[in-house]
Amino acid sequence: MTIILSIPLFFMSLVSAFGGSSTPGEIFDITKVRSIVIQGDSSSIRITTDAGKPYEAVTSGRRSGWFSSWYSSWFFNACKDESRVRIDGTAMTIDVGVSAWSDIADCTPEVSANVPAGAAVSIDQHAFMARLDGNFSAFRTSGNAADITLNGHASEVDITGTAVRANLTYALITRDETIGIEAQSLDATLGFGKDVPVDYTVMAKASLVDTLTPSVPGAKPQVTIRGDYVRSRIR
Repeated sequence: MTIILSIPLFFMSLVSAFGGSSTPGEIFDITKVRSIVIQGDSSSIRITTDAGKPYEAVTSGRRSGWFSSWYSSWFFNACKDESRVRIDGTAMTIDVGVSAWSDIADCTPEVSANVPAGAAVSIDQHAFMARLDGNFSAFRTSGNAADITLNGHASEVDITGTAVRANLTYALITRDETIGIEAQSLDATLGFGKDVPVDYTVMAKASLVDTLTPSVPGAKPQVTIRGDYVRSRIR
């Protein structure tokens, strides 16, 4: 009898070793969310504000690299998503985490969310790749290395990092835009559309500023760029 009971207990322990407090790939309803904070391990992030699709968020782990296809067949759950999602009223916090058994192949945590228009987004990770499509009230980031793409609109943008590539393309201008970008090494492209007056300031040890029009003091969008080595294009 003891042996019979021990076998299921063993397998229950084995399963619990791979488990977590949330189901990998679990989808969270974020209909009421107005702000999202993403922190933890480095990740690939995609956020949209598409009213034609459900408002939801999902996290996952993906293998990439030379051995990614073999790795997944050799080991059980080799790239396990251990991210945690907490929703408190209208605020959602995603703490990204992923476990890997080996360094043979890279494990990339992924975050995908479709949030209501006007939401504020904040990313605090050492390294990340983020793409935002839609209308946001604010977009703030901090970290070491970042590759950022924004297509749509954000009234307030605050980006800081060590090495940053930012591509911000505005689909509309509401004359309330304030954009600040600061990094030691920065490659920034900002597009506001034709004949839009922009108040821009670039402060750097070495810089290359490519723009077709002079800065218009007091105008909005207002852009402030700081860094050691800066290449920027303003259109």
